[in-house]
Amino acid sequence: MRIPQLLTVLSGTALCSAVQAQEIPPNVGVADRERPAFDALGLRAGSLLIYPSVAGRTEYDDNVLATGAGKRGDTIFTIEPEVRVRSDLARHAFDVKAYYHRSFHAKLDTEDASEYGVNGRGVVDVTRRTRIRLTGSAERNAENRSSLASFSGSRTRVKYDRFSGSAGLEQEVGDFVLLGKGEYRRIRYMDTTDPLGNPIDLSFRNLKVRTGTGQIAYRLRSGTSAFIRVQSEKRTYDLRPGDPGFDPITQTDRSSKGLKAEAGLGLELTSLIYGNIRLGYMKQNYADPKLRDVSGLSYGADILWNVTPLTSLKFTAERAVDETSSQTTAGNLRSEFTADVDHELLRNLILSAGVRYARINPAGLSPKSREYEARLGARYLLPNRFMELRAGYAFEKRSSANPSIRFNSNNIFVTLTIKR
Repeated sequence: MRIPQLLTVLSGTALCSAVQAQEIPPNVGVADRERPAFDALGLRAGSLLIYPSVAGRTEYDDNVLATGAGKRGDTIFTIEPEVRVRSDLARHAFDVKAYYHRSFHAKLDTEDASEYGVNGRGVVDVTRRTRIRLTGSAERNAENRSSLASFSGSRTRVKYDRFSGSAGLEQEVGDFVLLGKGEYRRIRYMDTTDPLGNPIDLSFRNLKVRTGTGQIAYRLRSGTSAFIRVQSEKRTYDLRPGDPGFDPITQTDRSSKGLKAEAGLGLELTSLIYGNIRLGYMKQNYADPKLRDVSGLSYGADILWNVTPLTSLKFTAERAVDETSSQTTAGNLRSEFTADVDHELLRNLILSAGVRYARINPAGLSPKSREYEARLGARYLLPNRFMELRAGYAFEKRSSANPSIRFNSNNIFVTLTIKR
């Protein structure tokens, strides 16, 4: 018996005949499936569909500042209006979203922040076998205090602008699919103050990232494909040695060049298992000899398994070099793994649970650290199509020999979304 047939038998034996008859959309997990009886209809304008929504979120975090000592809890209220516009065309496609998020803290109003932006993606079908893929975004964000890259010495959350864009050409040649892609990312941090009100210049963190990707994929039998991917990256910080304002104390140039080469398999075993697994080699070479270069095994995975028509499992793995806010540590080699399960208890009630584990090795003298996270959630779709209710709980922890980055927190939230 073939593997897909065996998985079909195993996943279907516990279901009644009515559930077995339910069709599983290919490459779509339980949480992401369309539900015509509950999904918003949107507003039609010619060949465009417009989906406005506004969400109100209330949460309690028992460690708002993500500190290891002197934990402070707070209740946070967030208002999140959004509008999404997507095309409804026979050829070509685009999907654009504009958003504004404003948070209010009951006690620590210095943590209040506004975040807003626009992002989108599109596909231009040049021919049946040739496509151009485009993405772009312009956003103003505030750093999450629990992020390892967050600047911990500021009185308020650090604000930053992020601009990105990519263009890729995909060409089918027989059973081969060729892809070439270029991406540009620009991040600029706003100056802030310390707890005493003294100014902090964060221009040393401003950078540009240029990435080029080439991939060759070959379609095998039974929906499986094999691919080879090569990616080069160049990170350039605005302040380099000799520039006015370059850090006079550490004299560290954190700019770098990276290369990643991977081979992998794209999986599509009926509608049960879909995704990709990849393995290869990576390196990140820093301009400053005081910094330790990073090289070694590269891997990744993104797997969806529709165990039954009502239950989906997702697994991801990634090894990459993150940017940091440190003036002496240019990057963190992060190995991260996540597992999530979604179950449709009712047609309009989806339960979810997930875990995350990350191992972080700094490219410098800083100690290693570990991150752990566990999540529980529920999503209830109201019958009138116009409202959706979410609730959840999350536990997060970071362990390290460095006490300044250790923390653990508990967060509980409820979100009501009104949509059209």
